[in-house]
Amino acid sequence: MTPQPVPHRWLATLLGVALLLDFTMIVMGTPATARELMPLPGAAIFAACAWLGVNRPAIASIVGALTLTSSSLMMRAFDVSTQSIALSHIMLTELIAGTVLVVLVVWRAAPVVAFACTTALVMACLASIAVRQPYCGYYYCDNYPGSFVRLISPTDLIQSLLFGFVLLVAAVGTGLYLRRTAKQRVETEMGALVRKQWPLGAALGVLAMLELSQGGIHSVVGLAGSAVAGMCAFFAPKYPLRNTWLAAGALLFSGLVAAMYGGHGLPVSFTGLAASMALVAFVVRYAERRQAVWATAGLATANALAMAVRDVSTITDANFSLILIFLLLVSIAAGVYFRARDRERNQTVKAAVTSAQQGERMALARELHDVVAHHVTGIVVQAQAALLVAGKNPEVAVPSLEKIERSGTEALKAMRTLVGSLRDGTAAWTAGNTDMAEQATTDLAGDLAGLAENFAGPPVEMELNLPDELPHEVGRSVLRLVQESLTNVGKHAPDASAVRVLVATTPSGTLHIRVADDGSQRPVNPAGGSGGYGLVGMRERVELLGGRFDAGPSGYVGWSVEAWLPLRKEGT
Repeated sequence: MTPQPVPHRWLATLLGVALLLDFTMIVMGTPATARELMPLPGAAIFAACAWLGVNRPAIASIVGALTLTSSSLMMRAFDVSTQSIALSHIMLTELIAGTVLVVLVVWRAAPVVAFACTTALVMACLASIAVRQPYCGYYYCDNYPGSFVRLISPTDLIQSLLFGFVLLVAAVGTGLYLRRTAKQRVETEMGALVRKQWPLGAALGVLAMLELSQGGIHSVVGLAGSAVAGMCAFFAPKYPLRNTWLAAGALLFSGLVAAMYGGHGLPVSFTGLAASMALVAFVVRYAERRQAVWATAGLATANALAMAVRDVSTITDANFSLILIFLLLVSIAAGVYFRARDRERNQTVKAAVTSAQQGERMALARELHDVVAHHVTGIVVQAQAALLVAGKNPEVAVPSLEKIERSGTEALKAMRTLVGSLRDGTAAWTAGNTDMAEQATTDLAGDLAGLAENFAGPPVEMELNLPDELPHEVGRSVLRLVQESLTNVGKHAPDASAVRVLVATTPSGTLHIRVADDGSQRPVNPAGGSGGYGLVGMRERVELLGGRFDAGPSGYVGWSVEAWLPLRKEGT
C-alpha cells in the first residue's frame, strides 16, 4: 500500500494566506501596536503545528492545543482582543489550523489517539472562547472606567457553537474518508477528484467563512445557494453540465428567498461568484462547445437575477457590471486555455500510444518471421527434398520426414510461446529491454549448435569465441540473426555446399556475427516464397541494440550477412 502524498506547498500557502488576512484585519481594525499584534505569534505557532502535523499528527495536535490555550491565557492577562471570522474570537489562522489538525489526526493516527487529540483540540477551542473577550459590539463596563470592552451575546455564542460543530463533523468526516481511501491499493475515481479539487474547496470554504461573519440570518440564507454552488464547482470535473445548471438554480432560488426575508440590501456573495467562475471554466473545458455556451449563459443570467432581486443597483452600476463581465471573460479564457492544453496532451498521448503499438507490431512481426518462418521454411525445404527422392528411394525420405515433424513441433511451440506472451501482457518485444531475460537464451553456444544440427540445408561450419558474460538481449539477437541467416541460405542458395558461421568478440569490445555461404544460384521463386522482410527485420534488431549491419554478395560466389553488436552500453 502506497501512502497518499500530502501537498505541503498547498497547505503552507493556505496557512500563510490565512495568517496574512489576520494581520490585515488587525491592522485595519485597530492601530497596529505591539499589544494588538500579540495574538499573531500564537497563531503562527499553531499554523506551524498544522504544517508539521503532516508527519506527526498526534504530537502536533497536542502541541497545537497547548499553544492555543497558552495564547488565550496570555491574551486574557494583557486584555487583548482578537478579530474573528465565523467562530467568535477564534482567528482565521487558528480556525484553519485546528481543522487541518483534526483531519490529519483522524486520517493518520490510531483511533484511540485520534479521539484523544480531537478532544484536546475541541476543549482548547472552547476554553479559548471562554477565556478570550468575545466580540459582539462595544459596551461600557464599570470594571474598566473610561474604556469599552467587548462582550459576547447569546446569539453569537449559539452561532459559533453551531458553526464549530458543523466544521468539526466535516473535518472528522474528511479524515475518515481519507483513512478509508488510504487503505485501497488502487486510487478510486472519487479519491483522485478529491485530491485534485481540495484546494478549490478550501478556498471557497474560507470565502464562505468570511461572508458568514458579516451577517446574521440573511447571510446564512444567501450563503445557502453559494454553498450549493461551491459543492457543484468541487464536483464539476466529473459532471460539468449538470453541476453548472444545478448551481444556477441554487443561486437564483437563494436570491429569491433572501429577498423574501427582507435581504434586498445584502452585498454580493463572493463565494457564489468564485464558485460560478470555477464552474464556467470547467464547463468550457470539458463540455461540448454548444452546451458550454448555453450553460455559461444560464449561469451568468442566474447570477445577474440573484443580484438584482437583492439590490438592483448592483446591476445598474456600470463599473460593477464591467467588473462582472471581466470576471466572466477571465473564466471563459481559463476554460479555453485548459481545453486547448488537454487537446494537445491527448494528441501527444495518442501519438505515443500509436508509436508504441506500431513498435509492438513490428517487434511481433520480427519475432514471427525469425522463429516461426524459420521452422516453416525448413518444413517446405525438407518436403521438397522428400518428394524428389521418394519415388526412387523411399527410405531416404524417412530422415526428411523426421526433420519435418521436428520442425513442425518447434513451430507450434514457438507459436504457443508468442500467444501466451501476448495474452499475459508480459512480453517485452523491444530488443533493448532486459525483461527479455526469461525468454533469452541461457546457453548461446548450445543453441547455436542446435541450429546447425537441425538445419535442413548444407553442412554448417561454426566458429565460436563468446565472452564469459553476454547480455541477454545480445544473446537472443545473435541467435535470431544466425537463425534467419540460415533460413535465407535454405531459401536462396539451394546449390550451396557449406555454410560458415562466425560469432566472436573483437578487440573494440563488440561481438562480430558472420554467416556466409558459397551458393552461386539465386532462384526467382525460393522455397516457401519470400516476403522480403528477413533482412529488414535483422537490420532493425541490430540497430535497436546500437550495432551495425551489413548484407550482400561475398566475392564472386555466395552471400554473407554480418553484424557487429556492442557488448556494453554507452557510459558503462
